Order: sequence, then structure tokens, then C-alpha cells
Amino acid sequence: MKWLTSLLCLLLCTCSKKPLDVHVMTANIRYINGGDRGAKTWINRRDDMARLMREQDLDFIGLQEAFRVMIDDIHERMPGYGEIGVGRENGKQKGEYAAILFKQAAWTTMDHGTFWLSDTPEVIASSTWGNHVTRICTWGKFRHNSTQRVLLVFNAHFDHESQPAREKSAALILQRMRQQDPGIPVILLGDLNAPPDNPAIRLITSGERPLRDAWAVVPLLPPEQSGTYHGFSGKHNGARIDYIFTSDHIQPQSAKIHHDNREGMYPSDHYPVSARLRWP
Repeated sequence: MKWLTSLLCLLLCTCSKKPLDVHVMTANIRYINGGDRGAKTWINRRDDMARLMREQDLDFIGLQEAFRVMIDDIHERMPGYGEIGVGRENGKQKGEYAAILFKQAAWTTMDHGTFWLSDTPEVIASSTWGNHVTRICTWGKFRHNSTQRVLLVFNAHFDHESQPAREKSAALILQRMRQQDPGIPVILLGDLNAPPDNPAIRLITSGERPLRDAWAVVPLLPPEQSGTYHGFSGKHNGARIDYIFTSDHIQPQSAKIHHDNREGMYPSDHYPVSARLRWP
């Protein structure tokens, strides 16, 4: 029995030290807008969006501008994923979600929540930083089913107009991260509506416990071809405003901006961004 116990302990220690690869994506899927026509409507985009995600075999997906019906459509076309998040307008199902989808075969939710990007983050639908649109961040603590490792994932959508709101949103999210165990790796996904030289982004990538911009660590394209917002135009030189950040526990291995389209019809007005991350 002692021999078996020692062998089991050795096996568990060996497994826990193996690198763990985590594949993540951030995707602004373009809310259902009455002004969109033809190929831009969600009904005509949902199959392509779900197919793109499904083919990547992702561990985590951070969605922005996702209405409840849109998330349901994705689940229908991409089974096997759990979900955390709430609608920003009532803390239930009304309004856009910043939902996090996770592969249920690989991960289990330990804890999760949503807070509003305002001076009163626990007050539903609160907005105090000059932004006219309610903004939220959803987070989750996940346990890897095979190795029992624990990971934190945050997903946010910053304001598109107010620079003070963007900077204060970044500061609030970093504060919430610092409240967690510093030994737990962190991934931040999101449409942050700010280019890399914006003070809100610099706040995330500098200071106490800075996060790494996966695209900057392993760039595949020059800056003039690294745009993530294209407004259904298909251009590559737009603003890079969609991000994957990691704490220094995790090493980005590769990153990709997905320009997938079907005869010029795009799944969204943003290009989804994915990254392969290695947890040593």
C-alpha cells in the first residue's frame, strides 16, 4: 500500500508539472442592429460565426455585444460549451452580455460574477464615468478537469466614447484581479475600444502585476495589417482594439486575427482574435 501510495503521488506530481496549452478567443459578434441589412444581419452571420469558433476547438471564448438570442444560437450550433454572464441592463437576460463560453469537457466553473464598470460596480446598470452606454466585465474562476489547475478569465467591453471611462474601467478590472490569489494565472479578453498606445491599455501592460498583450509578444502581422475593427469592409489596417492579455504565469505561443469570410461576407464587423497560450 505504501508503494502504491508513493507511485500515485509521483504520478500526480509529474502530471501537474506538464505544460498545459490553453486556446482562447475574443470576439465582438456585432449586436442585432435594425439598420443592418442583407449579409450583415445576425441570421445571415450566425452560422459562419459559430463555424469559425467550432473549428478552432477553443477552451475559452469572450463574447462582446452578445444578446441572449445570439448566445443561444451559438450554443445550438456549437454544443459542449458552458457559459457565464448576464445581460448588462438588468443583471439577468436584458441587454448585451460580455459572456464567457468554456469547454465543459476540459473546465469546471468554481466561481464567477459580473460587475459594472462604474463607481458602483455592484449596482446593476450603473454608469458614472461619462459613458452613455452601460459597460460590464464578466469573470470566472475555472478548474482544469485533468490537472486540477485553477485559472481566472475576465472578459470586458470598454466604452467607445469616454476616455476617462476606459481608463477607470482598466483600473477597476486590475483592482479586481489583485483581490484574487496572486498565484492564480489570469487571462483578460475583450473589446477595449482603444489602440495599444492608449493610456487605458498602457495601464494594463505596466505598473503592479502588469499583463502581457499576446499579440505584441508573438506578432504575426505588421501594425498596419493588424487591425481588428473593419466595419464589414474587410480592411486589415483598421484600429487594433480587441485584445488577449495574460499574466506572467502564462506564455503566449501564437496569435491570430481571423479574417475568415464567405465571398466577402464577414461573421462580424470585428475580426475575432485567438491565441494559443502555454502554462508551464
